[in-house]
Amino acid sequence: MEWHAPWDIRVTLDLFLGGLGVGLFLLSVLLTVYDKNRYHKLAAMGAYLAPVLVGGGVLFLLSELGRPTRFISTLYNFNPQSITSWGSIVQMIFVILSLIYAWLYFKNNTSGSLFKGVLGLGAIFALLVGGYHGLLLSSLGRPLWVGGMVTALFLVSSLLGGTALMILIKELGISIGVPKNVSGEVASVSDVKGFNFSFLVCILSALQLVLVISWQVSMTRSGLEPAATYSNLMEQYGGLWIGLVLICGLILPLLGSLYSLIKDKTAEMSKGMGLALSVLIIAGGFTFKHLVLLAGQIKLPFLF
Repeated sequence: MEWHAPWDIRVTLDLFLGGLGVGLFLLSVLLTVYDKNRYHKLAAMGAYLAPVLVGGGVLFLLSELGRPTRFISTLYNFNPQSITSWGSIVQMIFVILSLIYAWLYFKNNTSGSLFKGVLGLGAIFALLVGGYHGLLLSSLGRPLWVGGMVTALFLVSSLLGGTALMILIKELGISIGVPKNVSGEVASVSDVKGFNFSFLVCILSALQLVLVISWQVSMTRSGLEPAATYSNLMEQYGGLWIGLVLICGLILPLLGSLYSLIKDKTAEMSKGMGLALSVLIIAGGFTFKHLVLLAGQIKLPFLF
């Protein structure tokens, strides 16, 4: 069946990069609350990258729209009944808060009331942005996107992707704009007991796997239109869905992190496993969002 998708890969990049930024920001907040002195480097890198990723995603979206002024008009002509209008406001506020958060980390000013306020508000708006991505699709009424599960799927996918990206930063020792006195932190964090990334990967990948399977089952039992659209998704992209989304993006990370926890529940997974599983998670997360976006736009002539 030949068809044309009104939204191309640039919209996927907006959802994907925005989700990574949200996930990184929330993990940076979590590490800051857990032990901001010990995890200063990782938390700072998450703070620096979050607004860059979210802002980069918005730029891809603007290029897809063709007229950047449409974003400004959305802000100016605010419609309280429009999810798009609310989403634009929420994303703008989050980018501003994340930039202030990054600046405070850069200036090593992480003890004052301003920092605590920005951290708390930033976490709230990060969750709102992460939820908005799926909520926007749900509001469009397409059979594959209808219901609250898409919102939960996109949010958990963003959290899992952000965790994977933070593990890559940790294992590769990436350090930009971080004081030299904490330059060795990334390499040494996994050598002592502390925040366990394996546990977080295990929990999030298991949760996402349950959500994905539940969503697939619900699509087959929600009536003719959702069942036919889901069937079309599997017919056209079944190999990518099973291979990249389920096996590489969720099942292998779940088994790998679970193996590490069973082997030693207080130790981190090995560097090689951490790098490999993180790449698989990120690839699987991108494929998941791209396929859901593509297949959801398909209009089946005999149904619509």
